[in-house]
Amino acid sequence: MKVGLFLSAFLDLSLADALDRLNEWNITEAEVPAGGFFGNVHCDPSALVASAAARDEFLGLFADKGVNLAILNANSNPIHPDPMVSQPHARELRDAIVLSRQLGLDRLNVMSGSVGSGPGATLPTWSLVPWESGLLEVRDYQWSVAIPYWKEIAKLAEQHDVRLALEVHPHMLTYNPGTLERFIDEVGSEYLGVNMDPSHLFWQGIDPNRMVKRFAGRIWHVAAKDTVLVADGIAEYGVLDDRFTRIPAEEHPLPLGGRYLTTRPPADGPWRFVAAGRGHDVQWWGGFLRNLRDAGFDGAVCIENEDWDLPREEAIPIAADTLRQAIELAS
Repeated sequence: MKVGLFLSAFLDLSLADALDRLNEWNITEAEVPAGGFFGNVHCDPSALVASAAARDEFLGLFADKGVNLAILNANSNPIHPDPMVSQPHARELRDAIVLSRQLGLDRLNVMSGSVGSGPGATLPTWSLVPWESGLLEVRDYQWSVAIPYWKEIAKLAEQHDVRLALEVHPHMLTYNPGTLERFIDEVGSEYLGVNMDPSHLFWQGIDPNRMVKRFAGRIWHVAAKDTVLVADGIAEYGVLDDRFTRIPAEEHPLPLGGRYLTTRPPADGPWRFVAAGRGHDVQWWGGFLRNLRDAGFDGAVCIENEDWDLPREEAIPIAADTLRQAIELAS
């Protein structure tokens, strides 16, 4: 295993400058955002698919900087009920699959997406606990939309021999191990697997190591992001705390497609994302990586920097140091 970094941490920098930052921290593997939620700052999949010269220039930059292109990330919502989101995201997802093969990559990070509550919906709905029959109707409708779409996407992935690594993520159709397993089974493709990110599992009370064993042989990427659970916050609000607020325009919230932007979590919330090592120690990460290796994974472990407390210049080196020690423990 090698330490990598998801370049979503540097959307304010050019790709060349972002790769220079990796060199400063001796990080040799890069996960590159390719459309969807993270835009086209570092990689425009539609433009690169259409131009061999542009692809050569793109790959040449990695060679010049001495950084390995480990994987593209096309996280998006291609089944969003608002076509201002779904149409460009769906196009970029398909292009990212084709581009991955053109670049010599055999896998791509994706998200399952989130659907509205019914045919007339304009916003996505996350139906958590369908305790009444109307919510069951919502769930059934969402799966009826998602599965046919992903069957077509899986066929495209098979045609180009690119495996799709799905991140388990709240608000998506696949947000826990059970929904991911159902999704893979219903789509029915050997080209669907897992992008293992423990951070979203921690705050839901899911054991990441149990999920690793459950999906052994089907884990195709690892995102290194940690979570701190705040006992007082959980006691006060529970983990499903909805006190997120809008970020003022002058603070430049991240565009997510269409008119939608990232929001701000509560400062005193029940959980928060932190750099690997700040929520769980090196021993935990070492055991986690050992279990991943036993489950058949031996690729890049890419830091996803979303530390809510520290600037990236402090958080990323902490995560990198934690992972280097953890890899030694796991070997």
